[in-house]
Amino acid sequence: MTIPNPRPRIFVPGKIIQVRKAEDPLVLSKLVLISVEEHVRHVVEMLDWLFPDTTDAQRAGAALHDVHKKVGARYDFFHACGRKPAPREEDLLVDFYGDGSNCVGLSAGEASQGFLKFAQDSRRRRLWPVRGDDGNVSDVRLDLDPPFGNHAFDATEDDLKPYRNGSFGLAEDRARRGYVLDLVHLHHSFQPDRIIGACAEHGEQLARDLYRLIVADHVGSRWAEYVVQQLEAGAEKQDRIDIFGDVKIEGAEASTRDVDGELCVGAVRLRRPKYRGETGDCETELLVKYYPAEVSWPLKELAEQATVAAEQKPRQRGASRARARRKRS
Repeated sequence: MTIPNPRPRIFVPGKIIQVRKAEDPLVLSKLVLISVEEHVRHVVEMLDWLFPDTTDAQRAGAALHDVHKKVGARYDFFHACGRKPAPREEDLLVDFYGDGSNCVGLSAGEASQGFLKFAQDSRRRRLWPVRGDDGNVSDVRLDLDPPFGNHAFDATEDDLKPYRNGSFGLAEDRARRGYVLDLVHLHHSFQPDRIIGACAEHGEQLARDLYRLIVADHVGSRWAEYVVQQLEAGAEKQDRIDIFGDVKIEGAEASTRDVDGELCVGAVRLRRPKYRGETGDCETELLVKYYPAEVSWPLKELAEQATVAAEQKPRQRGASRARARRKRS
């Protein structure tokens, strides 16, 4: 068993990257989808590369930090994909762990079409126009609801039980499950009281392990987007140097690889500083498999339409109340 499953049968987007046209940044040209399992693989690889003394508990935290993105995928996303009924949580869990051969499949292409239907519902997207000094719209920020809920907070011990890596298993060890589950719950939380409480239960090493997970999560996401934006000719290209926490990474130009079925494949060569006493290679290559969905969303027009709709709602509510008062009188 390889965790996470390198070839899931049910494609659930774990990362959605917006690509804007370089010649017109106010037009969204692509939504690029990366599966939950692919993103998790990035994070595990970055953890092992950045921290050569990675522990079994840290690796389990990285391998499982987004498991509930898969297990908790939303029914309305699957319905938009034409899957009625939606896959059961048990099927999603076994597919994440690599034993979903009997599950009803959902390809990357089908998932992308479903997500586009899901995301075009005005209730699931928010547009924030940015105006210059002249009052004209200079940029538009687009927030899209993900196809899953609060994946960190909602993760459960049952999500973790199938995990086994060598002698480190979670099915029969409740203390280990509790430790790893706290890493999962806290990797998007910066509330000191929650972190202090977890350290009081598990020991101060949890703070170190949580820091490493947060760094690996950032690095995996950041450099995957770097690859996508370069290869898909996006307007939002990141710098070739990134500093997060006490980690500094420099990336080369992204390059393409042969496609993998429906998925495009890109790569970037990364370098970090050598650690004291380190004699091994401080470079690595990150492969990124993704599905680009073509769109043509005029963000400025969509933002203006949303503003008009928002302004009309109070008037409509006021007219409804007036009609109700007239009926009562």
